[in-house]
Amino acid sequence: MNDDDDGYSLIEVIVATGFMLMVLVMVAGGIIVIYSNFNRADELGNARDQTGNSFRRLDKELRYATWVSEEGQVGAAWYLEYATTTDCRQLVFKNGILTRAVWTLPATTPGTPNTIATDLTQTDADTPPFKVYAPGDQPYATPSPSPSGIDNGVGSQYELEHTQIRLRFTSRTGKTTLPLDVLFTAQNTNRNTPPLNDCSKGRPLA
Repeated sequence: MNDDDDGYSLIEVIVATGFMLMVLVMVAGGIIVIYSNFNRADELGNARDQTGNSFRRLDKELRYATWVSEEGQVGAAWYLEYATTTDCRQLVFKNGILTRAVWTLPATTPGTPNTIATDLTQTDADTPPFKVYAPGDQPYATPSPSPSGIDNGVGSQYELEHTQIRLRFTSRTGKTTLPLDVLFTAQNTNRNTPPLNDCSKGRPLA
């Protein structure tokens, strides 16, 4: 008697179905991981583009600033004022939004603020979003380079000759976070730049 037409037993069908389900689960899991990684990379790229474009706008302004205030906090808002050759400008960080306002002396009231970036948070509670280093400060002074050249120190006597402004935030796009740490050098400042300027009158009193 020919057994070729006997078909499959129930056990064989169950085993084959279970095997196919395992394969489908593995394939589906792989597709989900790939899709998730693609979305994360896309969000990360968008976050970089947004923050990069936003802070490139500040580069020219801060690079040619003639005076920069100390950073300050009033309530929940962080402030930073700086002067250009033509006007006064103010950065404000509050509730995740970084804005910039402009006004011309002798006025003391900042104009309507323009949004530079959104969806920002402080890096942590102990890290201010603005940090100003004055000429003569030594924020990077480290021991001199070792003979082997491994230590990239700038020397224990290193001092700044121009004001530097450091901006530190964390940008969020979707579920993706991107730390941002940018340093600007105000090349039109030096050790003789007075610490006070009429542009500082634009900040509210604490």
